[in-house]
Amino acid sequence: MKSIKKELIYYSSGSMGFPNSVELLENNKGKILEEGSEQIVDLKEHKILHFWNRMDEMQVWKWKSEYIMEGILDGHTWELKLRNREGKTRNFYGHMKYPDNYNDFIKELNNLFGSEIQDEKYEI
Repeated sequence: MKSIKKELIYYSSGSMGFPNSVELLENNKGKILEEGSEQIVDLKEHKILHFWNRMDEMQVWKWKSEYIMEGILDGHTWELKLRNREGKTRNFYGHMKYPDNYNDFIKELNNLFGSEIQDEKYEI
């Protein structure tokens, strides 16, 4: 019987260089892809629970589905897919545009995964 992975945390971003991504895997493992190298890490259960609490506090569930800067063909793109333990699911996409608390979100991702994603939002 195949096990179903209920929780989903997937973030990917990129511009001209290597893409960055983090992903929650089964058994509290995390995959980090930074600067072209992949790393599998152990995630602490309390950090996963803290991440979900922060997503609620930051009202990430209320973000718009798309943040797109019109008229720009290249630049920074990002994608986020979330499904918490209760089954609440949201998918987000951005191109050179971000929710107000995007920088705080990136800090929470880095806290959970031990990654060093430096995707701070910037406006043109």
